[in-house]
Amino acid sequence: MKYLLLLPLSCCLCSLIPLGGASEVEKTLMKTLFSNYTLKVRPAVSPEQRVVVRVGMILSSFVGLNMKNEEMSTIVVMNLEWTDYRLSWSPKQYGGIEVLRIPSGKVWLPDIVLINNNDGVFHVALHVHVQVYSNGRVTWTPPALYCSSCGVKVEYFPFDWQNCSMQFRSYTYDSTEIDVQYALNLRGQEIREIQLDEAFTEGGEWYIKHRPSRKVMLDDEYEGMVFYLIIERKPLYYVLNIILPCILITIIAIFNFYLPPDAGEKMGLSINVLLTLTVFLLLLADKIPETSLGVPIIVNYIMLTMILVTFSVILSVVVLNLHHRSPNTHQMPMWVRKIFIHLLPPYLCMMRPKVEAPLYLEALPRREKKVTTVSKVADEYFIRKPDMSVLFPKPNRFHSEGLCTDLRKFIDGPSSYLSLPEELKSAIEAITYIAEALQAEKDYEALKKDWQYVAMVVDRMFLWIFVIFTTVGTLAIFAEASFNRAPANPFPTTAKDVWFS
Repeated sequence: MKYLLLLPLSCCLCSLIPLGGASEVEKTLMKTLFSNYTLKVRPAVSPEQRVVVRVGMILSSFVGLNMKNEEMSTIVVMNLEWTDYRLSWSPKQYGGIEVLRIPSGKVWLPDIVLINNNDGVFHVALHVHVQVYSNGRVTWTPPALYCSSCGVKVEYFPFDWQNCSMQFRSYTYDSTEIDVQYALNLRGQEIREIQLDEAFTEGGEWYIKHRPSRKVMLDDEYEGMVFYLIIERKPLYYVLNIILPCILITIIAIFNFYLPPDAGEKMGLSINVLLTLTVFLLLLADKIPETSLGVPIIVNYIMLTMILVTFSVILSVVVLNLHHRSPNTHQMPMWVRKIFIHLLPPYLCMMRPKVEAPLYLEALPRREKKVTTVSKVADEYFIRKPDMSVLFPKPNRFHSEGLCTDLRKFIDGPSSYLSLPEELKSAIEAITYIAEALQAEKDYEALKKDWQYVAMVVDRMFLWIFVIFTTVGTLAIFAEASFNRAPANPFPTTAKDVWFS
């Protein structure tokens, strides 16, 4: 009984559909529309009329920015819309058909192309069908992989931001024939920025700060639409792989001045640090473009470090030269002794250890009055060394008078001295020669130690200078980089953008 009731209803529906089905109606509509259609003719009612072409863009993926070739790669979907009065019909006459999908090669296209392409590809990647509505409105959303040229600013690399643009205009129609306008959203409002696809994911190197669009008038009276991508680099990769190792290498170069000259590794350490910085500089040369318009801030930092390390090599040579000087080859001027031995050490937090006094010059401890019998007996067996300073004055390397002079007075002195036997004079002459040789050796060692102390003071002075210059240079470079941030949106579109701009 149920099937008998549905049978008359199905017969009524079949009577409303033509014998060939919906495809025959669409085929008839297509034949009617293109019976007198010429795709090479601009869809304008009169020659003076301008065809309004609305241009928009949907960003699907930001592939990246090749700084070496100054090329930006993006995957986008173009949103083109215009009105072709020749492609309009009444839906009631053609089975209620509101929209048609027509191959793009069969209709007129405004030939909007990317002018600043970097690979010679002007057109889109896939010529998809256009959507034609019953009121003559035509929309075309072809996907494209664009490689556009982008002038790169390298002054603040890797704390930089770039302003890349994609310029679109008609290749053959000027402003008297085509009126380029912004695309419209569902509410009929103009879209003055690049839209993001629902599946858009941000990359790990760049952060998109702003993406405005702007209608421009070119010099040759061609209207165009420019889409801007203001991107800011995420510097974490370069901080961990280049900047932080450079800072650690600089710290190692600082400790080169703390290394004793006797270690024999001062020159080797400085040269190894210099070669390591050269390797980092070569790695950066493969990243940044070959331009003379600016020098990256990280290259400035590495060059500053290399200059300081080069100076450390030169200063290490000076320190080693001072350290290995001796009284036989160099005489220490008085100003060197005054500045580097007496004046600078207190300011450099250095203090020369005092020479310990001989044991026989130290004050002997007082004995207690109550001593045991054993200690008294032991004291009788002690042989005490006499104090020679009582008999002869102690010699000094800076005075010619001393023990040797007093002994000479006994030998060749005035007649007031006692005459000595010849045997005793020979013994005194031998003793005098031994004393002079010992005194000369003592003075030699003392002057050599003075040169070594001067080298130590110069090394410590260079250490503080190197620390100050390295710290100030590093902080100055990072402070300069911190002020370089992507600007506000130059073409605000929403209330939020206006507020933050």
